[in-house]
Amino acid sequence: MARLIHSVGPALAAVAALAVIAVVPPLLDAAVPTRETAVAAGTEVTLTASGIGAVHGTEDPSNGVTFAVPEAMRRIATGDQSAAIFDSDIGEQRLGVSVVDGITDFDTAAPRLLLPLRASGQQVRFDGNAIEAGSFHGLMCVLPDTAGGVCAVANSGDIAVTITVTGPTREAGRAMILAVLASSRAVEV
Repeated sequence: MARLIHSVGPALAAVAALAVIAVVPPLLDAAVPTRETAVAAGTEVTLTASGIGAVHGTEDPSNGVTFAVPEAMRRIATGDQSAAIFDSDIGEQRLGVSVVDGITDFDTAAPRLLLPLRASGQQVRFDGNAIEAGSFHGLMCVLPDTAGGVCAVANSGDIAVTITVTGPTREAGRAMILAVLASSRAVEV
């Protein structure tokens, strides 16, 4: 009988440990929601750039970008000061904005600014359209495998932004990109 207790005890402990491993993570996911913050239309958001200029400094003191959120949205926490993601209930659009510093040759940098999208598995290509809005100029691109997916890379001085929008239509996405760029300005953070 003592032998049975010594062999069943470790087995029950192993089953209990497996149950904890299987049950606790889903319970934690349910208990800890995605951190979202409501943001009103027109609210200014400032992102601090990543990149060589942000670290070592350049002649241009700007190391970030400020822009106005084009409509009421929810900002999703990213933990990255150089990127922001927003969800909208209007048209089910998602807006992503990231900023880098130290751009000295935009023509060379533009395709490289799309590399993070490609690394995440997105198909992306330039569509041949130039964009001018506010103090930013750049190139439009599309995410052909994503519903309503459009993007832009643009610069002002040595600051560059990459903007992605997904949603119901590419026209609505382009309008959102223009609104963000028109309100954007390079700033010293």
